[in-house]
Amino acid sequence: PSVFFCLNKESSMLRAKPRTLKFLCAGAVCLLIACVLFGFRIFRWEPESIEVNHYDVLLKNWHGEHSGLRFVIVSDIHQLALPEDIARLKRIVRLVNDENPDVILLLGDFIGERFNWKRKNASPEAIAAVLKKLKSAYGVFAVLGNHDWWHGGGAVRKALEDAGIKVLENESAELLIDGKVLNLIGLPDRITRNHVLNTGLLPDAAAIVLSHDPDYFEELKLPYEFMLAGHTHGGQIQLPWIGALIVPSKYGTKYASGFFEDGGRKLFVTRGTGASIIKARFLCPPEIAVITIRKDPAENSRPPAVPTVL
Repeated sequence: PSVFFCLNKESSMLRAKPRTLKFLCAGAVCLLIACVLFGFRIFRWEPESIEVNHYDVLLKNWHGEHSGLRFVIVSDIHQLALPEDIARLKRIVRLVNDENPDVILLLGDFIGERFNWKRKNASPEAIAAVLKKLKSAYGVFAVLGNHDWWHGGGAVRKALEDAGIKVLENESAELLIDGKVLNLIGLPDRITRNHVLNTGLLPDAAAIVLSHDPDYFEELKLPYEFMLAGHTHGGQIQLPWIGALIVPSKYGTKYASGFFEDGGRKLFVTRGTGASIIKARFLCPPEIAVITIRKDPAENSRPPAVPTVL
């Protein structure tokens, strides 16, 4: 009997080993498939996707006649020259036009990679040729970003303005809408231009401040209620319960993306439509932001603030 028991135990172990091997192989295959799908999402599917997100904003210092104006915001295109990348920009233009915007605002970084790596940037003229097809009731306005200036901001500005897009560099634009003036104030890029002048500061005026970099919201206490910014890409990679891992900001992940408020001043940071350094996104899809601004029925007042000049 003892011999039989030993033989029976050995045969059971021999049968168990193939089952264990099959289980390990199946697990390895599942893990491989999961890694492939995960990589596809991070490096292909999510970077190529585009969300059109709608937001409503209430502003106290806003003309009642302008209540309901729709602003479409596009930032951080980082355009490359490959045909599929140009086709994607054309898709962005179609999505923007489908929103029937009153005003289109472009927040900089039209140019692609800083060092080009192995991919070629699209020229300012090629980018502007596509953006020329943007349509809105009251115009298309832009500020430039650090990537634009790294590759020649003057050439980028010229190409955009030749396409009918007004670039605001320490400048303001007045839009006369339904008998009331709306001011758009464009700040220079914080990284490459490192100065802000007093030009464009309009006291006691309803305005939207356009900035490529959200850090200005912290550093410049401009006397205006609403600022728009890009630059951060939302961090590109976000983790559940943790959020963005790395954000190109002096203030860490504080202004990664979304809405922020400080003393009555409001900031919206868009995730942008492109990617930088590495074409990867996770839980942070590219976006076109559609913001409808309405007059806040609350007290029509603006928090006092003193402009700071760097």
